[in-house]
Amino acid sequence: MSRYLIATWDGAGNLVPTLGITRTLVERGHDVRMLGHDTIAERCGDVGARFVPLTQRAGWDAMEDPDDFEAEVKLMIEGLCFSSTIARDLARELDREPADAVLVDAMLFTAIDVALASGTPTAALFHTPYTIFRGGPLVEAFAPGIAIANAHRADLGLPAIERIGDIHDACAKVIVAVPKEFEPDAPDAPNVLRIGPVLDAPPLSREIDEVDIRDGSTPLVLVSLSTSEQGQADLLQRCVDAVAQLPVRAIVTTGSVDPASVNASPDTQVVRYAPHAEILPSTSLVITHAGFGTVMAALGRGVPLLCTPMGRDQFFNAGQAQTLGAARMLMPDSSSDTIAQAAADILEDDRFTAAAKQLAVAIGGYGGAAKAATAIEAL
Repeated sequence: MSRYLIATWDGAGNLVPTLGITRTLVERGHDVRMLGHDTIAERCGDVGARFVPLTQRAGWDAMEDPDDFEAEVKLMIEGLCFSSTIARDLARELDREPADAVLVDAMLFTAIDVALASGTPTAALFHTPYTIFRGGPLVEAFAPGIAIANAHRADLGLPAIERIGDIHDACAKVIVAVPKEFEPDAPDAPNVLRIGPVLDAPPLSREIDEVDIRDGSTPLVLVSLSTSEQGQADLLQRCVDAVAQLPVRAIVTTGSVDPASVNASPDTQVVRYAPHAEILPSTSLVITHAGFGTVMAALGRGVPLLCTPMGRDQFFNAGQAQTLGAARMLMPDSSSDTIAQAAADILEDDRFTAAAKQLAVAIGGYGGAAKAATAIEAL
């Protein structure tokens, strides 16, 4: 039995591979601790690991204007990615009880540095595309964090970095829960291990609503926008209005939006949370904001997507799924009529489903949480 410490944060979708890998390590008989926001344990329940709450509470949904990208990036830089509080909590936990290896969410840069400075074998876990942290708009937006990181690294006795990817490159292993087919042609660093999406992870909520899937001849559409608050209530209603125009049944999972606030047709079931893994095998189309977890869950089961990205990594995810022929992308201000027409086009064109099923075959060959657990054991 080995002792593993997993450091993460509550961003909802980012927890999918984290929880799956954690549960796999526990099932293999290891002693696993999870350091994260207390809302993780409150919402997700027990996955077998010893839970250690961060002293910082999650606050990613507390912005006055969810559409303010600059404010969101500032919050992420100061309160999450380069957080001194999260770094200090990880240092204290390693001092309190050492670990044989540490797995840290790839977005927690100062926490990764603490693990590296401790001399503990360290792996970073990517729950989003690896490429977007190697260059491009997200890296440019996070550039102010480099000065914060370097000041912190100096205190730890680590050399200065020139780019945020240098932190990942210093890890013993970088575990990427993304199939290579989903990323543009860009080289992986030598320490990268691609495990593909974790499709058998525990549910993100222990409060699960019942849905009636009813296998039948009428196509089933799953509508699912962000689990966290991104100002999506109006877009969600337009998506629901769109499916009401089509000869389909629909299941809508609302996440942070109150299900009672959604006006739906009799053929549409509206719930706060239901595991997508139970719905997708019977689903013909997913309408989504293109959060990475939802995109991978759908493609991993051969279901095409209609994407309405709102921010973060969602435009990248939607664009890649569209390029691969398994999705169409619309702007989030699209009307319900436009959404309905795009959904009808996908349902009527077998090429979208064929492309999604081809990706499902590729995704199925990666290994998921089991492959990640083996790599962590090897550290």
